[in-house]
Amino acid sequence: MAHQFTSTEIALIVALGVIEFGLLAAAWIVLFRTPTARLTLPKWAWAVLCVVQFVGPIAFFAVGRKPQQVPDTAPHTDSASTTARVVDDLYGDR
Repeated sequence: MAHQFTSTEIALIVALGVIEFGLLAAAWIVLFRTPTARLTLPKWAWAVLCVVQFVGPIAFFAVGRKPQQVPDTAPHTDSASTTARVVDDLYGDR
C-alpha cells in the first residue's frame, strides 16, 4: 500500500527543496566568485561537497573561505588630538 502525503507534508517537502536549492545556488555563486587563494580547498572539491544536502553549502559558508585581509586605511593620529578635535566639532571651540 502506497503512502499518501497530506498537503502539509507536500508543502514541507517543497519548502525544504526550495531552501536546499537556494543554499546550493548561493554557495556555488560565492564559490566561483571567490579567488582560489581565499579558499580552504580547491574549487572543484567545494563544488562537489556543496552538492551534499544542506551540509555541503553550510560547511562551505562556515569554513570554506579564509578571512579577507582588510587594508588599514585610517589615518594615524594621536588619540589626544583626535579627541580634542571631535569635542570641538561637537561642542564648538572651548
